[in-house]
Amino acid sequence: MLVNVFDKIIFATIFILALQVPILADHYRQYLAGYHDATAQSVAEYEQLATRYGYASADAMIEDLQKNNEPVVREDATNKAQQIQQLAVIKQGIATLDNGNYFSQAWYMFTPARFTTLKRVAENFSPSVPLSPTAVIFSLVVAILANLLIWTPALCVKGVKRFRKKSIRFAQ
Repeated sequence: MLVNVFDKIIFATIFILALQVPILADHYRQYLAGYHDATAQSVAEYEQLATRYGYASADAMIEDLQKNNEPVVREDATNKAQQIQQLAVIKQGIATLDNGNYFSQAWYMFTPARFTTLKRVAENFSPSVPLSPTAVIFSLVVAILANLLIWTPALCVKGVKRFRKKSIRFAQ
């Protein structure tokens, strides 16, 4: 009986944690959207600067700046190039969080390379229950599968013991 109660507690805990993934994805998306806006504004300023000084694009301006003799100018160009690349990565992340399913959102957020961002998002996170039926269903599936993974070894050991007891009875 105690095992059944423990099983239900574990299942409920996993289910409640799994319910938080869609809410956390929403918070993460909002964080990325703010970061996207700031980065996009900077990149737009690079494009305007490039146009003002006769470059075909910001990339062409950055290439030219990276050839400069001054280290500070080269480093600034490298920073600008990284920010342009970062904007593309942010757009991809927002698309994953907007259009991805439960598992792709979770995979995106919990990737070790994104732990720093996840930590920042989690600082302002408050647990709640998602209203989307698909989020609840995905959470239920995750909870059932995780619960099975936890209890399967114990059930296998119990089954082997029963099998051995029956084998011993038939052998006698």
